[in-house]
Amino acid sequence: MAEEENLVTEREREIANIAKSINELASIFRDMQAMVIDQGTILDQIEHNMEQVVEGVTEGHKEIVKADQYQKSARNKLCVIFLIVVVVALIIALSFKPR
Repeated sequence: MAEEENLVTEREREIANIAKSINELASIFRDMQAMVIDQGTILDQIEHNMEQVVEGVTEGHKEIVKADQYQKSARNKLCVIFLIVVVVALIIALSFKPR
């Protein structure tokens, strides 16, 4: 009889240990769930930031193309103005040339 009581007591202790282990495991899974949710939020933020970067780079590229066109246009205008000044200077020089 005492042996059976010892077996029952030992089983109860093992069941209590198993229940404790299950509670610890549940706690670990809750912590893991919180970490996964946090990581998901962080990944969403990273994705949002990457989308903004892509938009920024696209807009920057457009601005660079536009600036290149303005620069070429300004260079052409500068050449035309220089040629006009040279022609006017030559006309003035030729008009004052002694005959």
